[in-house]
Amino acid sequence: YEMVAFLILLLFAVIFLVAGGVMLYFRNRTKQKSALMSQTETSNASDVNRLSPGTLVEVKGRLRCEEPLTSEFAEKTCAYYSSKVTREYMERDRHDDDDIGSDRRSEVVAQNEQFAPFEVEDDSGSVAVDADGAEVDARQVVNRFDRNTGKEGASISLGGATINLGGGEHTIGYRYTESILPVDEAAYVLGTVQEDGGIGAPQSGEEGHRFVVSHRTEEALGQSLGKTVLWLGVGGAGALVLGVVLLVIGIIVLVS
Repeated sequence: YEMVAFLILLLFAVIFLVAGGVMLYFRNRTKQKSALMSQTETSNASDVNRLSPGTLVEVKGRLRCEEPLTSEFAEKTCAYYSSKVTREYMERDRHDDDDIGSDRRSEVVAQNEQFAPFEVEDDSGSVAVDADGAEVDARQVVNRFDRNTGKEGASISLGGATINLGGGEHTIGYRYTESILPVDEAAYVLGTVQEDGGIGAPQSGEEGHRFVVSHRTEEALGQSLGKTVLWLGVGGAGALVLGVVLLVIGIIVLVS
């Protein structure tokens, strides 16, 4: 009995320790991102092409796009969109074939992400941005749950492909989400000067650089990142403490 209890406690201790480590890792990543944004001076859009390739730069202005996209769900004009369909279902109890179980699960069944070349324009002019590879902070324009699309034969077209949504008898429904970078609205970009004078992703060897494109102002994005750092820190520390406590209890049970 003691060994079984110890192994169970050890398993949960490892789960919490790993979860805590992962949360603290992402906390540090987010904190570094926020610090990099604060430390980088804002450049005029027209001055970026005069900077050396590989220079970390940030610009603020309005997003302009000559050949914008149309998002698939909301049908909004944008320079970027990410559309996703997620199936939500009840997981069957593995120990009882007659019991569906009470655990709600989800899986992404379709996703499409598209970019269009765009520019950020300020009072000085504009600079081209190639957002491929960026950490995109986009505005969510669709988040709906549909219980009806789990019917047999139901389907949806996403990214030019037709996806069958007949997800089985345990399917609760499908959640549709979509986020965009809207055209002619505020934009913030932190990235690396490219050979052509535009802004894009850092090259290999450019350690510490990040590539961020956001629909929010730098101030609003910074506040959001600050909250994320706080909650990841609290959650990570709590998970580590709980993991250590479970490990100690397990050792006490084993030796008692």
